[in-house]
Amino acid sequence: MSQTMRPFSRELDAAACYEFRGHQEAFARLQLAALNRQLGVLSGEVGSGKSVLLRRLFRSLDPMTTLPIYICTSELKPRDFYAAVLQAVDEVPPFSVARAKRLWEEVLLRRQAQGERSLVVVIDEAHEMSDAMLLELRFVMSHQMDARSLFPIILAGQPELRKKLRLKKYEAIAQRVGMQYHLSGMTREETAAYIRHHLNVAGMDRPVFSESAANMVHAASQGLPRMINLICGQALYEAEAKGHEVIEEAHIGRVLADLERQRGTAG
Repeated sequence: MSQTMRPFSRELDAAACYEFRGHQEAFARLQLAALNRQLGVLSGEVGSGKSVLLRRLFRSLDPMTTLPIYICTSELKPRDFYAAVLQAVDEVPPFSVARAKRLWEEVLLRRQAQGERSLVVVIDEAHEMSDAMLLELRFVMSHQMDARSLFPIILAGQPELRKKLRLKKYEAIAQRVGMQYHLSGMTREETAAYIRHHLNVAGMDRPVFSESAANMVHAASQGLPRMINLICGQALYEAEAKGHEVIEEAHIGRVLADLERQRGTAG
């Protein structure tokens, strides 16, 4: 099997990844949320492609006019948030949360007055953020309640994030959400197209997976990109080791059995 790179590895750039309908819709909404300086929520199961979308969003921003700030901290607290955003704009964050908050407000107003680059803040793994931080978003987004927000915040996380935002105590934050999108898995047809696309990008321009094998991949992965990559990558190794040119259901079955054994061992 001739190839220039591993087709289902992280070597593939986000720009080269197959864009299925859900990703296209999510990306368009992320762009609008950033443009309109909204509080946006992107949710999806583990491996649904949220990180790929966030990287694509950052790549689409003009570095001359926009400063992206990426925050990914387990159990993010207000102190962590203000420290991250202040450091991103070359400010030394005070230890006191109250002082850090005041400094951040001063920085925002100063940047606006001086016409500096606009900010786009992304909080990844947002389902893990502390209750205090989720409540703090109300103040972060409302320092100019009667005017246009000075910057957008995109929250990305697993489905628990959406469930949290439905709770009564977070009603004030939920009301400020201007964009919300949940990433679902690909359809069977999209999964087959995804597999073909990644093979082509890697320099493999002929059918490698039989139709029944691709259908089996879809059923096992529920159309989630990360799981598709894992199964297909292992299936390629399996076929190469045996000198097989086409991947059939039997190859996928052995890969799934191996993955199941690994899960059992890990558990």
